[in-house]
Amino acid sequence: MDLFEQISREKQDFPKIHSVTNQVKGYKMNFYQMFAIGMFIVCFFLGIVFGNLFSTCETSSYFYSNVCLVKEFNFSLMIVIWSFSLLVSIAIFSVGHIIAILNEINKKLGKFHV
Repeated sequence: MDLFEQISREKQDFPKIHSVTNQVKGYKMNFYQMFAIGMFIVCFFLGIVFGNLFSTCETSSYFYSNVCLVKEFNFSLMIVIWSFSLLVSIAIFSVGHIIAILNEINKKLGKFHV
């Protein structure tokens, strides 16, 4: 069997933008999913703010000095806040998705118990 023939048989086109937007418009989110997205947006901006508030000291006047001559933006704190908020948001979003799936199952089972 030729590898190129197999690839041409199994090849699929990318989904069109119109079909993807129709799928996204039809998706309804519950409170947990909206809360997770909102929390991630807020924490995204908080990461930028905290990175600026708790800046790092680039150079000091001498080796054992507490005085900073040049302060820099704290990228490591910003990345930590972003990654932690992403993990928490994904966990909350997944709980909301599980609840949505269980509600759909409950609706379908409710039709049989008439």
